[in-house]
Amino acid sequence: MEYKFLEHTADVMFESYGKSYEEALENAAKAMFSILGNAKEKEHFQFSVSAHDLEELSVQTLADLLAYADTHEIVLSRMKVLKFDRKACLLEIEAWGEKKRPRDAVKAVTYHEIMVKEDEKGWTIRMILDV
Repeated sequence: MEYKFLEHTADVMFESYGKSYEEALENAAKAMFSILGNAKEKEHFQFSVSAHDLEELSVQTLADLLAYADTHEIVLSRMKVLKFDRKACLLEIEAWGEKKRPRDAVKAVTYHEIMVKEDEKGWTIRMILDV
């Protein structure tokens, strides 16, 4: 299972999963992109994200993707981690999408109830999106 949506009273909460942090983060992006709508991989871009810890890195990555999509009027379809430096909390990512209007809006990626954990099964990221 890549991700699942959880019950939340006002916003959208989900958990994403992966064998690695990178895979769990890519699946978190998929969960957010699924709210925005379907898109083809017509355009792509790359950028770096840095933070103080994995929770902040997770939120900042999705927030940067959302900001890019909003400012460039793109619905995103996929994100790939190109490089991950856990010690420095630094990511290089690539994302794909196409110019079109989103089906639904995500206003923000929040820190509320953020969880990033590793256990014997792999990685789990829990996030809440303000919609």
